[in-house]
Amino acid sequence: MARPTNRYARAQARARYRKPKRSGSSLGWNVAIGVIVILGVAGIVVSRSGSASGGEPKLGDHWHAQLAVNICGGFTEPAPEFEFDPEGNKVGIHTHGDGVMHIHPFTSGETGANATIGFFLSHDGVNGPFDVSDDSFEVWEGGPKENGDPCGDGRPGEVRWAVNGEEQDGNPGDYRPKDNDQIVIAFLPAGDEIPPPPAVTQTQD
Repeated sequence: MARPTNRYARAQARARYRKPKRSGSSLGWNVAIGVIVILGVAGIVVSRSGSASGGEPKLGDHWHAQLAVNICGGFTEPAPEFEFDPEGNKVGIHTHGDGVMHIHPFTSGETGANATIGFFLSHDGVNGPFDVSDDSFEVWEGGPKENGDPCGDGRPGEVRWAVNGEEQDGNPGDYRPKDNDQIVIAFLPAGDEIPPPPAVTQTQD
């Protein structure tokens, strides 16, 4: 009788020894699953946030970006209203004369990397086309300007630009506006501060 009793006791001892191990393994598995779920949810939130505040416009998007032009310290009138390109095609990146670029692409040619300030300027089929580069621009008011042309005080100006209050480098025509951007293209002497854009009232969605 002693041998079966000892065998039973040993079996119970082994069971008690193994239970914590199984419990720990289960706890680790649950923690791992929880971490994966949390990371997945966070990734979705970040992805949605990124597409809403940045990225590039897609078919079906409808973004708005303010565009102001300053020449030698004075702001021009807003870009005149237009919705058609020089060939008479309706343009998904246009303005209603309210100082706002309305960016809601109708075709794939107006999406992604194509949705630039240069596209907006060159597709004005009513008043333009206009153009801008890193050393010259021609817009709806103030005549063409090139780096080195004098401002009213005789100082040479140059093409400069800012987005949301921060001065940028390169060609402003290549910039792809983001939703709610505030953009200023300026012709100013070096060292002069690029002023913030004037307040605008958006006339249409």
